[in-house]
Amino acid sequence: MKKLIVGNQKSYLKSNEVNDFIAGLRMVKDLSHVLICPSSIYMERYIKHNFITGCQDVSKYPSGADTGELSIEQIKSIGASFSLVGHSEQRSRKNETIEDTNIKIRQLLEEELVPILCVGESKAERDANKTEEVVLNELQGALDDLSTKDVEKIIIAYEPIWSIGTGIIPTNDEIENIISFIREYIEDNYHISGIILYGGSVNPHNIDTLNTIDGVDGYLIGGASSKIDEFIEIINKCTKEE
Repeated sequence: MKKLIVGNQKSYLKSNEVNDFIAGLRMVKDLSHVLICPSSIYMERYIKHNFITGCQDVSKYPSGADTGELSIEQIKSIGASFSLVGHSEQRSRKNETIEDTNIKIRQLLEEELVPILCVGESKAERDANKTEEVVLNELQGALDDLSTKDVEKIIIAYEPIWSIGTGIIPTNDEIENIISFIREYIEDNYHISGIILYGGSVNPHNIDTLNTIDGVDGYLIGGASSKIDEFIEIINKCTKEE
């Protein structure tokens, strides 16, 4: 059992805390399945220490006169290898549309970087029993007009919006059902299995339970990925050989 671990550190850490985090992470023997998404200003620090490093988001525009944007060409030039796309915080706070997500995925693939596509429903959508409908729409829009070879390179993260940072997660059956729904869509339309992660309040207290769910290939971790002790505990629990 070696699960893919993606740490989305958001904007939690200050400069000195990043140094401490890196020092702690360097003590872990096996990081081959661990990807780090730090704040963009810290990415080169992680890359310098040979961590697999990516971006929390990228611009849909190429390098140029776009103040405040972070282009795909820029992150590739410093050695980043992947980026999150379609995260709910980008959609809700920066008005990213599903068409924007599709553009970013295409451009990442053109630069041979790995997109990690985030999909998931709000609490209102869940309460209205629209989880599958919402996830299907997000998948269809984000993957629009992509080939099987393209989709094969994409990692998908199911991250229910209502679970992010709340400490509340779906039941194991609910997670297994939606992961199966996503996988069936990918298999039926692209004839591949794909890599599918779960995200949303993953922490050391629930990781053992989450590890029992069939079909989950790994985790997209938010808050716990900025706390070195918690992150290492999760990594260790996802590295054990069966």
